[in-house]
Amino acid sequence: MVDFKVHEKTDGDNLLLVFEGVIDEDVVFPAVDTGTYKKVFIDLKGVKSINSVGIREWLNWMKPLSEKAQLVFMKAPKALVLQMNMVEGFLPKTGFVKSFYVPFYCERCDKEESVLFSVGQEIELSRGAYKVKFDIASAKLCAEQACEMEMDASEAKYFQFLKRMAG
Repeated sequence: MVDFKVHEKTDGDNLLLVFEGVIDEDVVFPAVDTGTYKKVFIDLKGVKSINSVGIREWLNWMKPLSEKAQLVFMKAPKALVLQMNMVEGFLPKTGFVKSFYVPFYCERCDKEESVLFSVGQEIELSRGAYKVKFDIASAKLCAEQACEMEMDASEAKYFQFLKRMAG
């Protein structure tokens, strides 16, 4: 059973790939004509999970693609952000993460929420550093009046890939 789909849309010399499903041993990434496209935008919001074989397949697909085209990743879920931080080459040196989801948790309500952070809005990059401009108190992520959600990951570890992009 194939549980991975790719939707493609072209706009001049730009290509948009929208991924949906599971990145595993059955994944078939699209062939991309790197002579045609200068930028490849990859929307990752629909990716449900990735396993170790999926990581290998990603790396095999990503390496030649990143050598020929500028890659822009959008809406990366937590599962892929973790790989960007742990696996060398998962986020290619020429890759740029435009937006990604950050996990938050309310202990009192036992509620989880993923919040989309975008570079230039909630995240500011400067030489070798980043700054979080997101104010969780004013965001009111939890509907309960007395609740306060907290980031459900270590900021230093979760945002590690941003330092490489800002380098």
